Amino acid sequence: MDLTSIFFSLPAITGDIRALFYLGLLILIILDSPSPFQAPQMLSKVSPLAYTPPRILGFLGFTTLPSQKILRLVRTVMVTSWLFAMIGFLQPVSAIVTFLCFAFLHAANSGSLGSNHSTHSALYALFALCFSVSHDIFSMDYFLFKKYEISMLVNSDSVLESGFAKYLLLISLIYIMLAGGIAKLKLGGIKWLDGEAFYFYIKESASFARSPRLSKLLRSHPLFFRSLPKISVLIEISGVLALFDHRLILPIVIIWILFHIGILLVMMPAYWVQMWCYLPLLDWYSYFGMNSAVTWDATAHSHFAIWTLNLVGVVYCAVLFFVFARNSEEWPFTSVPMYSNGTPPSQRCFLAKSELQSKAKASLNGDIRAWIRPWMAPEADEDIQIVPVDKTKQKFSLFALLAHQGALPARWSQWAKVIRKITLEDLVAKPEGQAENLDPNFPAAKFLKKMADFTVERVPSAAEYSHLEWVCRTKEGLVVIAKETLTQK
Repeated sequence: MDLTSIFFSLPAITGDIRALFYLGLLILIILDSPSPFQAPQMLSKVSPLAYTPPRILGFLGFTTLPSQKILRLVRTVMVTSWLFAMIGFLQPVSAIVTFLCFAFLHAANSGSLGSNHSTHSALYALFALCFSVSHDIFSMDYFLFKKYEISMLVNSDSVLESGFAKYLLLISLIYIMLAGGIAKLKLGGIKWLDGEAFYFYIKESASFARSPRLSKLLRSHPLFFRSLPKISVLIEISGVLALFDHRLILPIVIIWILFHIGILLVMMPAYWVQMWCYLPLLDWYSYFGMNSAVTWDATAHSHFAIWTLNLVGVVYCAVLFFVFARNSEEWPFTSVPMYSNGTPPSQRCFLAKSELQSKAKASLNGDIRAWIRPWMAPEADEDIQIVPVDKTKQKFSLFALLAHQGALPARWSQWAKVIRKITLEDLVAKPEGQAENLDPNFPAAKFLKKMADFTVERVPSAAEYSHLEWVCRTKEGLVVIAKETLTQK
């Protein structure tokens, strides 16, 4: 195959599929939670203390929570341009505006979710559709041109009528699945494949299972929980074959959907949005023995336009490869590391107290194995605990108290992300060998002071507790790295 035509090797996305895709995706993001459409509601529930905006928002001036007014305005513009893109009006500008608005809401939302990859596929799909126009009977632009001779923004023989957008989407969706599979092998290694971690995650997710019976079945028979991890990784990494043989796209998509449905039944994540994003990948006309309403011939088009899109495709692939290699979680990309720890908490060997600072430094420098990232509460090696005044009572997690009082600063995954990040920064900031230095100027102590004020303000029974302790779990037991007194106001 000519290397210059690889990105154009799939048929174009036709107007009917474009319209159906936009309509279905809009319905899904309205109903789904947490989705970018729900950003105003989601961000109204998170405290500025626990909000971690991605760097790109900082460059745009949004270093704290965006205002509800801005979020709702962007959402209104997004829905308007979304409907225009759905009917093929003002192509491709309507698609570009839709993507930019969705991206802003997605980025804003990401600072409150901790870890959530269920709508990354939609973000990549809307980006791909910025490079697609379809001038057919499902296009309002084409109708207005034919009926009233109103000029279209893009000529009917544009390179954007090619299959470039579909190929870009194929690369994106293969990447998401591949990165998830490789993360399990890279972080969990052979241990992830033996079934113990899989059993742990299914067991911890039992209360969220939409099919408790299936969840119990998977945990009851070793044949299931020992073989399914291997099958899941194989499913995730085998999608790359579709890049070399497009005939495999349909069977691979079917297998992916069955995989997502399995997750849906026994765990908390619901990948409805990602399943819908497979729609534009499929060559529906050929499956029903029909000719596509849109045809495109590279020989009749500008070499400059073709090479420009080729460059876009190559740069996009290079960025994905960089994210993949560096295990980056910097928005808008992800290396999909969820549920990739290979050893359940009951079998882990904790760090020695003397290792805390060196391991924290290694983790901040990019060593993803140096410090466990928690996906379930039992995996967390760091926490803020609240200590009762009554010394006969045990100290316990502050998060549990705030949850009981309906005063959470963020959902657990975001809380765990923030606590882990500050823990690492605190340990690295302290002099060597002084992990237990309680100086109030270190990161954990500064954050703990704010959390103490937050607790006193939000918890009616705060007078029953004396202070907060920031702890790390080690071989020698819990190590306190910061303390803060709960002062009643």
